[in-house]
Amino acid sequence: MITAVNSLPSFASIMFRAALKRDNRAQFPPTFERLPQKSLLFTPANLGYFSKEKVERFHRVTHWQGTFLHPCYLHVMSFPLHMMLMLEKEFPFSLLGLVHIHNEITQYRPIRADEACVFHSYFKEMSVHPKGVVFSIATDVRVNEALCWSSVSTNLYRDATLSASEQSANSASLKAQTECQCEGQRQESWYLGEGLGRKYARASGDYNPIHLTGLSAKLFGFNQAIAHGMWSKSRCLSALERIAPQVFEQSFNTQVQFIKPAMLPSDVQFSMCENSTETTQQKLAARRVFSLTSKGKHDGKSIPHLSGELIAL
Repeated sequence: MITAVNSLPSFASIMFRAALKRDNRAQFPPTFERLPQKSLLFTPANLGYFSKEKVERFHRVTHWQGTFLHPCYLHVMSFPLHMMLMLEKEFPFSLLGLVHIHNEITQYRPIRADEACVFHSYFKEMSVHPKGVVFSIATDVRVNEALCWSSVSTNLYRDATLSASEQSANSASLKAQTECQCEGQRQESWYLGEGLGRKYARASGDYNPIHLTGLSAKLFGFNQAIAHGMWSKSRCLSALERIAPQVFEQSFNTQVQFIKPAMLPSDVQFSMCENSTETTQQKLAARRVFSLTSKGKHDGKSIPHLSGELIAL
């Protein structure tokens, strides 16, 4: 069932409702056959949704220099739709403690900020996981009825009673690979300032307390504020755009797996390597594998935050 949405609620109201949402025990244990069939169709009433100020703020905080919209901008703009779906009574899980563990974006063509986009968000898959249950929310963005962009966000609901062994868990959706025969490996060091979470919140609308201050993060079990996972992905794609801008002016698929949170403040290292493989059209298409890591304060060991890949289609 498709429900048309004329406007989006404020993030404050969504977070308040999310804090009150509890597990729907009438839906337990989940059957894994289907999630709620309701989907949301949102057509912004005006292009203020993509106002120059909003777009530029997002591009600044993610260091984007491309001509078109950052590929992740459409994800953060669709995030309220994801929250609305999860707040449905039929959705079985509480929202507090959900962990975004994987994100996939496919760009079929680049999108300009002045184009009239239509968003369609819906549940996609649910399966057992070694730590509980994973489920996915998909979003399709169309311009003049043509599919231009799509995403799949996979979230983990932790519950030992619903979990499965490593051998039986279905992890097909977590496909980000980090091993390849590297050609032209590049590395960059970035400093993530203490205020990064607040800057990204103003740009994205995601004011989750775990990202804002050390004090608010401690209320949810973190010693420090942590960087938004989608900021990390966005920043990595911005770095790739500076290396190979032509890739972002065509169709591509990019996936990332979020591993451990990056603390604020901290120093992190971005790494990228590239493979070239021959396609069926006998052209060379690049597969770029990238990661974001940091060094442990006490032992100096590498801490993985994100691993991903980008493939030109």
